[in-house]
Amino acid sequence: MKRGLLAVNAFLNTEKFLSVYRFLQDAAARRKMKLDIVRTDALCTPFDVLPDGMGDVEFVIFWDKDVVAARRLELAGLRVFNSARTIGICDSKIETAMCLRGKVEMPSTIFAPKTFDTVGYADRAFVESAAKTLGMPMVVKEACGSFGWEVWLARTLEEANAVIDKMGAREFLMQKFVAESAGRDVRVNVVGGEVVSAMYRFNDNDFRSNITIGGKTEPYRLSAEQRRAALAASDAVGADFCGVDLLLGKDGPLVCEVNSNPNFKSSLDCTGVNMADNIIEYIEGRI
Repeated sequence: MKRGLLAVNAFLNTEKFLSVYRFLQDAAARRKMKLDIVRTDALCTPFDVLPDGMGDVEFVIFWDKDVVAARRLELAGLRVFNSARTIGICDSKIETAMCLRGKVEMPSTIFAPKTFDTVGYADRAFVESAAKTLGMPMVVKEACGSFGWEVWLARTLEEANAVIDKMGAREFLMQKFVAESAGRDVRVNVVGGEVVSAMYRFNDNDFRSNITIGGKTEPYRLSAEQRRAALAASDAVGADFCGVDLLLGKDGPLVCEVNSNPNFKSSLDCTGVNMADNIIEYIEGRI
């Protein structure tokens, strides 16, 4: 029996996460594979020493954003799905935008300059310049974040600066607001370079469509152009599996972001497709 590990965050223990872990373990069992959970705090050992009980592990499904922990497993010689490189690119919306540049269409994006906790953003001339380039309203996003929680729509410079005050010294970016896609997007799940499911997400009360903040879903049939965009984005970040979010631009799809460990329960509820089965089948073929 092939044995793998499912690496999960040591501190995220809500049902939202636990249900996905069960889907992956059950999918592995259906293919006669054993998938044991390892928390990232169990990986806090010297780099040249694997924790006990990992000697016969053939692969790791890394279901977290802890790039250091993923890289630590790769240094130990284990095959990690997704790779630490892919996780790092997807975890930072800035890194994602730079990686996708020239490969897919994205909303126009401007990065904030780096600052420090003891300094902050005392000079906001770059915000005013971004507003002139992108137009108002504009979207302000923390570089790292999930479920739409760290994304804001700034209608004025005053609102943009108020958001920046809240973020402190955290990295962020500013993007052109795609008004025609307000409250609407498409989540495309990709495994092994193939689309396995897609759902339309919509929210009549917010410019963000995320399910966690009130979005609803419907099964969705992708156009050929949307399919190409999702696959190109997945390929660009080097993903074994991912969730690609597409905005509905007036001239075609725009890639909003790529998620290296998408919470696919909503997709399963909406489409009936269990992405876990696709992931396990793909990994079995690779190992």
